[in-house]
Amino acid sequence: MSNLLINNRARSWAYSLTLVPGLITLWGNTMGGAWAWSNVVFVLGVVNSLEWIMGQSRNNEEVTESALPDLYVVLALPMVIAGILTLLWGTYTGALEGAALLGAILSTGFSSGSMGIVAAHEMIHRKETTWKRAGDFLLFLVMNAYFAIDHLRVHHRHVATPLDHASARYGEHFYAFLIRSIRGQFVQSLQSEAERLQKSGKSPYGLSNAMVRNTLLHILLALGLSLIHPMLALAFVGQALFADVLLEYTNYIEHYGLERGENERVRAHHAWQSDKPFSRFMLYDLSRHADHHMYGGKPYYQLKTHEDGPTLPGGYAGLIVPVLIPPLWFTMIHPKIKAFHAQRQGLSA
Repeated sequence: MSNLLINNRARSWAYSLTLVPGLITLWGNTMGGAWAWSNVVFVLGVVNSLEWIMGQSRNNEEVTESALPDLYVVLALPMVIAGILTLLWGTYTGALEGAALLGAILSTGFSSGSMGIVAAHEMIHRKETTWKRAGDFLLFLVMNAYFAIDHLRVHHRHVATPLDHASARYGEHFYAFLIRSIRGQFVQSLQSEAERLQKSGKSPYGLSNAMVRNTLLHILLALGLSLIHPMLALAFVGQALFADVLLEYTNYIEHYGLERGENERVRAHHAWQSDKPFSRFMLYDLSRHADHHMYGGKPYYQLKTHEDGPTLPGGYAGLIVPVLIPPLWFTMIHPKIKAFHAQRQGLSA
């Protein structure tokens, strides 16, 4: 029992890593100059390197208390807001300009993406309305109108099938997927909202349509910022777009090349896992993605790894560069897919 309690405590505290990108971003945005690149260096330099060095943390220790894990999710709201505000303030005052501004936009985007969108993902899966609204607000801060709708109504239902735009196909490089995924999710979410409103007798494309409403609000916000200072709109939209590209990168590696029959039950072999410590604890255990799809309502701190599921060749930060170089990515991932299929066929023979 004592070992179980120690493991509970250790896993709960390990999720404090979720705060690190946000804190580094605040530091960089406040200090300006070369410091504005701090979070970029941290993710692509420090975390990337460590994930290739460190092994997998595959233990399935139970976490029974939710206070501390839930606190980390709640803290995403003020930290992401603070990151964006410091970016905007530094842009407005001129403390962030030129290369420093670019670094701050990318650093803030890493924070908005790794902490903000991943926390929003956890929030929109909760049953309580307060959690869902908080998740919607975090997604609003990255100008993403479609994710909550498509993820809950389409992705979890059609994952790893041709009907899911957010599942990458075998041989599809990231750049083609990026365009197909965003366009498909946007259009499908708009149609989904229209159908929902038509059933209740409301105008399908009025302001009650969340896609229409949020898109208009995003445009008004960008216009308002540009009226205050043209560079404010550039900074805000820049960090949002970068965060959304990171979201699509995550979608890309989570299901790349895995296929499921439309009537087949979702199992561990329909999503890639990674138990690299930073991928686990800095991203609210998002990398235990197979278990998430098998049990969508399970809190992130109770997700488990599956021995019969495919494992990515690296962590989420470590695979950014390979994914951006398609031949390198295919060289790394295709043998893993073939070996995994051969293993499954051998077990079923």
